[in-house]
Amino acid sequence: MFATLRMIAVPDHIHGYLSRFLIECGTGLYVGNISPRVVEGLWKRVTDAALDGEVIMVTSSPATEQGFEVRLHQTTGREVTDRDGLTLIKSTYIRQSLESGDPEEQKP
Repeated sequence: MFATLRMIAVPDHIHGYLSRFLIECGTGLYVGNISPRVVEGLWKRVTDAALDGEVIMVTSSPATEQGFEVRLHQTTGREVTDRDGLTLIKSTYIRQSLESGDPEEQKP
């Protein structure tokens, strides 16, 4: 299974741990071809250690219409949503801004 993982503001030891399984092709961006069991283990280990850091993982998934699955951890202003079998990333910034009624906050 192909996996892409992006991390922001996570402890340094996580970068070293991930380098055993994936290749770091940019700062905080890792890619690789790993087994589903390793994907689950990496996701648990990284999200447990991330504290307030942001983690996004995209993995191949033949079970979905689009052929991939998205996981988010501590991603402010975004959440994964399913619409008729399609995975979409929903921005919660707009909803929060509209609820507050402040026109200055409605700018993306």
